[in-house]
Amino acid sequence: MNINQVREKLHLLIDEVDDIYVLNGLYRNLLSDKQQREMYEKEQLEKAKKQGRAGQR
Repeated sequence: MNINQVREKLHLLIDEVDDIYVLNGLYRNLLSDKQQREMYEKEQLEKAKKQGRAGQR
């Protein structure tokens, strides 16, 4: 393998690693959004239950 082939392979590997980092970042963001949405929905459900109890008194 000559130096140009090695450089080309290295650049391809670097691009793959960059893609993996980007995909991992997107995954973490989606996971975080999902957790925040679930927490919000849980809070809203609890508020609705409390308001339902207060209305029954």
